[in-house]
This record gives sequence, C-alpha cells and structure tokens, in this order.
Amino acid sequence: ETLEQIQIAEKLGFDSVWMSEHHSAEDGYCPSTLVMAGAAAVKTSTITIGTRLLLLPMHHPVRVAEDAAVVDILSNGRFILGMAVGYVPEEYPIFGVNRKNRPSLMNEGLEIIKRCWTEEKFDFEGKRFTVKGAAVQPKPIQKPHPPIWLGASRGAAIERVAREADGFHYVGGAGVYDQFTLAMKKYGRDPGSIPVFDSRDFWVSEDSEQGWEDVREHIFYSYSKYAEWGAAAADADNVPVDKRHEPATTPEEMRSISDLSGPFVGNPEQAVDFYRRRQAEVPINGTILRIPPGRDHEKVVKYLELLATEVLPKLAED
Repeated sequence: ETLEQIQIAEKLGFDSVWMSEHHSAEDGYCPSTLVMAGAAAVKTSTITIGTRLLLLPMHHPVRVAEDAAVVDILSNGRFILGMAVGYVPEEYPIFGVNRKNRPSLMNEGLEIIKRCWTEEKFDFEGKRFTVKGAAVQPKPIQKPHPPIWLGASRGAAIERVAREADGFHYVGGAGVYDQFTLAMKKYGRDPGSIPVFDSRDFWVSEDSEQGWEDVREHIFYSYSKYAEWGAAAADADNVPVDKRHEPATTPEEMRSISDLSGPFVGNPEQAVDFYRRRQAEVPINGTILRIPPGRDHEKVVKYLELLATEVLPKLAED
C-alpha cells in the first residue's frame, strides 16, 4: 500500500517522498530506509526519493555508500541521502554501538561515504573505522555524488550541517533556524544556498472537525511515541527537568497546545494558512507531511488527492 501511495503521489504532482528509520517499534516503523527507497525507485519515474533520516551511527558507511549508489542508479539520479546521528537510547545496543560515540561515528562515516562515491580506491584510518582498499562500484549517477542532507536540532549537529550538508532537515522552532544561520555564516556559506525542509504529522479533510475525529488517536499515538523517545533521550543526555518540554497527555491537550512546529489537522483553507504562517516564521523550502500511522489506504489516497487539488495549487501561487 505504501508503494502504491508513492505512485499516486507522483501522479498527483508531489515533489518528493521520504523514508524514516527507527528500530524495534511495535508498529513496524520502517527499519530499512534504503531497501524501501530502492523499491520506490523502481515503481516511479519522476518523484525525488530521499531518506529522512538514515541513522548513520548504526550502519557501516561503506555499506551505506554502496546501497545508496544502487538506489541512485535505480532511480536514474533521483535520490537524496538524508542522515542523522539518531537519539533513541534503546536502538544503539541492538547494533553494538555506544550512543556516546555518535558524533565521531557520524563525522567519520560522512567522510568515508563521500570518498566511496568520488574516489576509485582508498584506505581510511580513523578513531571508529578502519577501511582498507575500498573501491565502491558502481558509482552513483549524480555527480560529484547524490545530495547529502543532514538532520539537526542543536549545537554540534547544526555545525555539521553548515560544514557538510547539501540540505538541512530542520527540527524545532525559530531558534534552531537562527543557530543554523549563524553556523552557515561561520563557515562562509549563504544560509539560503541549501534547501531547508521540516516535517510534521499532517492531515487535511474537507471538514476539519470530522477530520480531527478520524485521526485524533492516530496522531496522538505518533505524538506520544516521539514524546516517549524524546524523554528517554533526555534522560540519557542528563537534561535537567526544568529544561524539558512537557508533552500533552490526551489528544485534546495535544490539539490545544499545538503550535507551528506541532501536528496539524484542518481543512484545506486552514492548511494553506498554517503553511504560510510557518514559512513566515522560518523560511523553509518544503515540508515533509507525515501521514498519521494506521490510516486506511483508501482514506490516505483521498487525503493525497485533496492536498493536490485544494492545497498545493494555492501554495504554488506564493
């Protein structure tokens, strides 16, 4: 059904489709982004296919480079490799990874992937990886390599975006964009020179109240799962209690406190207004719309059609 929805989205004129990665989630949250991206590549012909986000510290970078190159070939150069360090504490032990090593794993992994794509053969000796005689073939179609987008919400990760990224998967409010702007200028780059995308749970219905009733439990499940993962990460990072965001405990509370960085449920007119206000707050280039988990396939198709006919044309006028 997901692949069929991707094909429908392509026919309706959507720009891109993105695969996310998490592990051991009860609902089967996609654990293998590049396999899914490859499947989408052979089912489509024009839509851009990306990962948002492959959690690089849980993978060997040479394998990522090889698999991503194949996806780029299967898609005829329509692939974007989006990556991040991840945050959910319970995921790292599954792969024998020390969560504290995320920054160095990420930095070395990025260098190795780029070298795999642009050099014929090389050795690498780092703190986390030793690579001998890496010679990745075939090379990706896009030159010098497929775009690398990075996700970040603070500090060192935003600095990494400014140093390394061809695109920014944005997480957070206006303050995060301010940090991104400063970091880009620090490294001599124009903040407007790379695309910036955010994402959110998003649902549009002709009747906003009926739409809310249809998806309230689905969106609240997603919201609660991310809140649970975020709380576990805050514990692991020793974030003081007074510095933490207090999540909603009911769907109604979630709806009442949702802001421009939270989930959205409404009618087409409200959706257009919401996006315009969000873009006025943060000059994003696009939003990845997360379909609430567990929605019936037929309702998802109707949702995509409503977006394509009632929302996207109005935003295209801006």
